[in-house]
Amino acid sequence: MFGARAVFFSGPTKVHGNPFIAIAVCGLFVLIGVGIVFAAIYGGRKIKQQAALQQASPDSPWLWREDWSASHAESKNRNTAIGLWIAAIFWNAISIPLTIVSRPPLLQNSDLKTLVPLGFCLVGAILFVVAVRATIRRERFGKTYFEFASLPFSPGRTLKGTIHLRFNTTAAHGIDLRLACLRTIVTRSGNSNTTNQIVLWQDTKNVPADSLNTGPTGEATIPVDFAIPSDALETNHDQSNDQVLWVLHAEADVAGVNYSDHFEIPVFRLTPASAPAPAYDATPNFATFNSGGSFGSSAAGAATAPAFQSDASDVAAPDNPTVVISTGPNDGTEFYFPAFRNPSKVLLLIFFTIVWTGIVYFLHHSSAPRFFPVVSGFFDVLLIYASLHSTLATIHIEVGNGKVVARKSMLGIGNAQEVPFAEIAQILTVTGSYQGTSVKDAYYSIRLLTKSGKKLTLADAIYNCQEARWIVAQMEKLAGLKLDTHVAIDAPFASYAGYGPPPQRGQVQPVLSPAFQRGNRAVAVLGFLVFAVWIAYIGSRFTSLTHAVPHPSAASKPTAQPRFQRASYLSLTDDDVRRIQSLSIQAQAEELLERAIQHDPRALDLFEQNIGVWRGDIKLTPHMKQLESRSEFSTDLRVRYANADLNLAMDGWQKNDEAAGLLIERAQNDPSYRQAAVYFMGMMAGRGVAYDRIYPVQLNYSKNDPDAAVRQWAVEGMRFLGTDEALDQLFDSFTNDPSMSVRNRAGCNLSDCGMFTRKQRMRMVPKFIALVEDPQTSPQLRNWCFMALSEITDENLPASASAWNDWYTQHGAEKMAQFENQDWWRVRGDE
Repeated sequence: MFGARAVFFSGPTKVHGNPFIAIAVCGLFVLIGVGIVFAAIYGGRKIKQQAALQQASPDSPWLWREDWSASHAESKNRNTAIGLWIAAIFWNAISIPLTIVSRPPLLQNSDLKTLVPLGFCLVGAILFVVAVRATIRRERFGKTYFEFASLPFSPGRTLKGTIHLRFNTTAAHGIDLRLACLRTIVTRSGNSNTTNQIVLWQDTKNVPADSLNTGPTGEATIPVDFAIPSDALETNHDQSNDQVLWVLHAEADVAGVNYSDHFEIPVFRLTPASAPAPAYDATPNFATFNSGGSFGSSAAGAATAPAFQSDASDVAAPDNPTVVISTGPNDGTEFYFPAFRNPSKVLLLIFFTIVWTGIVYFLHHSSAPRFFPVVSGFFDVLLIYASLHSTLATIHIEVGNGKVVARKSMLGIGNAQEVPFAEIAQILTVTGSYQGTSVKDAYYSIRLLTKSGKKLTLADAIYNCQEARWIVAQMEKLAGLKLDTHVAIDAPFASYAGYGPPPQRGQVQPVLSPAFQRGNRAVAVLGFLVFAVWIAYIGSRFTSLTHAVPHPSAASKPTAQPRFQRASYLSLTDDDVRRIQSLSIQAQAEELLERAIQHDPRALDLFEQNIGVWRGDIKLTPHMKQLESRSEFSTDLRVRYANADLNLAMDGWQKNDEAAGLLIERAQNDPSYRQAAVYFMGMMAGRGVAYDRIYPVQLNYSKNDPDAAVRQWAVEGMRFLGTDEALDQLFDSFTNDPSMSVRNRAGCNLSDCGMFTRKQRMRMVPKFIALVEDPQTSPQLRNWCFMALSEITDENLPASASAWNDWYTQHGAEKMAQFENQDWWRVRGDE
């Protein structure tokens, strides 16, 4: 107030800049001060009321809250909109004036630092949009609350009640309910607090839309029925920095703003003295505390719930899993976790990294002490690495042949780890602490324990608890282990920060000693040094890469496609055949091709028998487009042949001499279709139709056509021929064609694309070695040769002609014998 008065009454010559902006800022701080005074008065009254309630009912903590004592729980989202509006107004009231004041001089100097205030305005805009959505949700669904059927809810009994709300819309997929027991720990560092939450147990249900009881004016009730484990922990608010909460979350996908609500539930033992809380091992071990859950159970409830300590129930597959299950290279079952499988989380991390990088840039070009940009830059490196890892890292886990093989890689860098079945003690779903407002923010890992005590994390960053438990169940079945799908808790930070077991009535929590605090600082310094060494190691691995050139077959790989659930099928049975025959032609083709890609011979035979009949009826839907791309790069030549048949059928071409003649004629007379014609001619000749007629025409277009695009598609068509003479002609195009795009495609088809066997491709190795030894070979062509040699032989040698020459002299015959002895159809591919 004093500052605003000084600005307002000062003379014009004493005020620099716009005085109204200064007065507005001062007014904002006045409002903050008034709010602090009001909060102090209101908070003091609430503390006195709480103390009176506790004194009146010392042994009944479920009566200490006004809403609980009235047998209902108010929505914790009730005041979310108000808090968001306060945050949005406060943020924008500061960022917008500062941007208005600072941006003009920055723009005059063309300074990139102008993007920093704009970034803060962008955050303000996001807060504004979120506040508007929260307000719409509050007005749409009204004042919601959960009415209890009993008070309190006790371990070993059922939790029943109804959620009251305004619901004048439809929920096609019903209402999703989730009951969770959480431990909330607040750690303090200086003047800042960090809240970490741990999901100790959870269960989910879906209430069908027809189970909602709706009234004439839009009021509705949602029935709730859960079983609480007998060994469950009690709700506990004794310590503000370490609490146990039971939370009921409800959500539904509806038109417009979705419904989302959560309520805190009182779970207490009526006789705590005679029924003590479950024992808790305070040792900092990931198996310290366990959680289970019964996913996919009916809305009617269950008599008993899975215990906190174990869960022997099987888990149904989730609706949209991120993992891809297929047959691995060693004929086992492979669980493939693709890169960028959590887009929303990764994009949020990338956005935060970009903002942090902007801050580092601003500090670097400012007059701030050198210490700040150096420290901020160090954390920026960590964020960039985390972003790259989340975006590019892939995980392959193969279970079969008596062992588990896990390989994590990023940009081709990674090592495989093997564990025999006989050495496996347990495979667990593991979760740790998370920072967020919803249980959905918790992530899960899959961890393998050996009998010798070794812990191996197979996969992480799984944000669907049901998916993680389902994967563990599948692995346990494949490895012959006892089925146990409970979720173990890995929260070493709790013990590290001096916290013992979750607080319960009658238990005394340990007090953090000064000696332990000093130990924490020593461990922090050690951790910093270890992390610095790790960053140096990552940098050395990146700089030591021997091949920094594009992959020659990169252009042949399929482009990004929409995500579809990749079903994991068992072998095709007679019942499956009858069911498939009742489907539409499009659905039949898609399922049979999916099964064929998974190396089901009967499905492949059925697909081949029917593809001619389906000609013209199969459409290139997004799902079929994905299947077509996957089959094109299969490890089975028979599946690749099915891919050629599929493309011919979708374009309406029969596999006969008449169709071959029409293709040749159309290539001659229709320049607009010539590229497609030479491509389909290769497919047709590769399937044994009019090879003697097509091959000379195909060869002429690949060598002599003046249009490089036509030559390129003729070269693409030649990869389907599968003959030695076609392979030789591809090598000639690779070395002599004037177009680099034609050479690139010829090199791809020589190395791993198309219908050639591994034995045929191995015959080309001496030609590639001779080409890299030729001093006249261009650097680009030499790099492609080295990549082709690696793909043909599966060997990773330095980019050196002498190294490859020595290898071929010593191991060439051995490698050729290996390819001759394997199945003719087995080739290098993606799946």
